Amino acid sequence: MRLFLLSGIVMMGAAVAAQADDDWQVVRKAAVAARQQPLSGTYLHQMNNSLETFRMVRSGAGDAVQEKRASLDGPSREIVRNGLELTCYAPDKKSLAAAKISAMRLFPALLPDDIGNIAQSYSVKKSGKDRVAQKDCNWVDLKPKDKQRFVQRMCLESATLLPLKIVTQNGTGDVIEQFTFTDIDLQSPKDKNLFKPQYKLSYVLRSASAPPLTIDPDAQNEVTGMPAGFKLLRAVQRSLPGQPDRQVRHMVYSDGLVMLSLFIEPQGEAKSERVVNLHGAVNMATAEQGDYQVTLVGDMPEPVMLGMIKNLKIALKP
Repeated sequence: MRLFLLSGIVMMGAAVAAQADDDWQVVRKAAVAARQQPLSGTYLHQMNNSLETFRMVRSGAGDAVQEKRASLDGPSREIVRNGLELTCYAPDKKSLAAAKISAMRLFPALLPDDIGNIAQSYSVKKSGKDRVAQKDCNWVDLKPKDKQRFVQRMCLESATLLPLKIVTQNGTGDVIEQFTFTDIDLQSPKDKNLFKPQYKLSYVLRSASAPPLTIDPDAQNEVTGMPAGFKLLRAVQRSLPGQPDRQVRHMVYSDGLVMLSLFIEPQGEAKSERVVNLHGAVNMATAEQGDYQVTLVGDMPEPVMLGMIKNLKIALKP
């Protein structure tokens, strides 16, 4: 009898593990569909007390993907993707600045290209069926294994696994930010003129010829105290605008889902610790660390961001 029970437990454990693998495979396919699925549609972006509407078209595949999203309300702006190149367009500088902010969260592609590291910090769970933009979809939740990250829920279209709706929640279930299609056609638009920007003023956010993310050999030890699961992706040195002799260290971390940008600059005029919301789920925290002014930007809860930046240990080489 004991052997039978043990066998049953082992088999049940194997079944649970297999189901978890299947669920992560769904997330992996959803990440691809979010970047590649041809479509034409309208979506809403709700954050804080604001609501924005965008019209989006996409065609092609792989590095030949063409994509354009244009605001239907608020400042006039467009974000155009051609393969690996991402460019903002607008009629004036103020609207162009708004376009850069909108490009921080490009729905439906909120999942990373490589989701391999997400399982270390998140669990995945299917949570029921729904209907979005007149299409059937299934909810898949990414829940953090600690209290430092947001919950991300996605309703995936039944056939393509394209995210039709993405909701970001805090630990108590309050909605911080959400995107949802209101109408969508899962076909490539036939009119190629739809992909052409109508504004002349532009700013290249990501160049197709940009070098890949790199890590300086000694950069891993420059900052300690990041939460478990975050890995250093890039570390570069830059001059501050208009101040060529004043350098800032820019370091990019990720847990596979959240991207954190850390900026370390020489201490200038003393500033108080603060945390502010930049855009939807994206927050910024600033604090002093010895001889440095440290700024952290990413989509994590405000109290977590401030606590995190105060716990960092900075050890830059002179």
